[in-house]
Amino acid sequence: MEMPKVSIIVPVYNAKETLCRCLDSLIGQTYADIEIILVNDGSSDNSQQICESYRDKCSKIRLINQENAGPATARNTGIDNARGKYLSFVDADDHVESNMIEEMVKVAEDNCAEMVICGYYQEFSETIKKHEFSYTPGLYTGDAATKIATDLISDVSDTRIPPYSWVRMVLKASLDQPKIRYAAGMVRSEDYYFFVQLHFRIDRLYLLTDKPLYHYMEVDSSVTHRYVPEYWNSVKEIYWGLADKLPQKEEIKKRLDVMLVQRSLIALNNSTRCNDKDTFRNEIYEIAGDSDLKAVICRMGKSEGFKNFRAYYLLMRMHMSFLVYWRFLLKYYRKMK
Repeated sequence: MEMPKVSIIVPVYNAKETLCRCLDSLIGQTYADIEIILVNDGSSDNSQQICESYRDKCSKIRLINQENAGPATARNTGIDNARGKYLSFVDADDHVESNMIEEMVKVAEDNCAEMVICGYYQEFSETIKKHEFSYTPGLYTGDAATKIATDLISDVSDTRIPPYSWVRMVLKASLDQPKIRYAAGMVRSEDYYFFVQLHFRIDRLYLLTDKPLYHYMEVDSSVTHRYVPEYWNSVKEIYWGLADKLPQKEEIKKRLDVMLVQRSLIALNNSTRCNDKDTFRNEIYEIAGDSDLKAVICRMGKSEGFKNFRAYYLLMRMHMSFLVYWRFLLKYYRKMK
């Protein structure tokens, strides 16, 4: 039986330190019918030269150069140029097991799955940790797949299914009718916004979570560890965008409210990384005083308080946002000493 082509999409931006390791793991795949689409997103180091060198040596590699537009747009470029039945997403910082594509295609084809999620290792410095999932491996269909989609909205537990692109292989046809793409220009949480929407289209989801096939490398300089300008505005865009695009069900609305509160705390911590004091002060004042956030917290029951964020939640619920403001102000100035 002829096996389907898989398009592996790799956004590349100033990745010279890790790119060779990543590409070596991709061209060494045991699955034969792959194309590796490298989208060089305006790199200013020698990443383009590395990509060209690998392309010249391996016929499976296609290189697309574009002006810097961010990872969301780079992935969209890859999707729009992909020829495969399935799409796989790999970050240039990371690398994969040699049998990753073979294992994921097999369960997708055997189970007519529209999406496959594999297990992964999380690596930082000399530490390697296998991610443990709270979900049983296997096929999820119908309501069971929808429950996972609903959980994805606000699950931040240590055993969650993460919203990241790189842990998934998807049927390309699932991105059409209507067409769905990453939100262009979104520099953080673009994976989350895209896949929360996509999961609600998926009727057959396979969790290959007992097989860690991906190596996710924690990097201090990544976007998740540095200051992101206008992050709170992006959170609000995601909140209202999902409220409009997802099914209008009470459980989904509650999950979105929880997500907004969770990400408001992330936004406050993000602001403390800003070096400009005036920008920092304006941002934490804006977040702590946000009317949408206050409305969400007011309509949430006390039982919906957050185990990890309970003090913050209670302060906001008791209309003591000024204490939140001062708490992060003190945190900022301690950091600056």
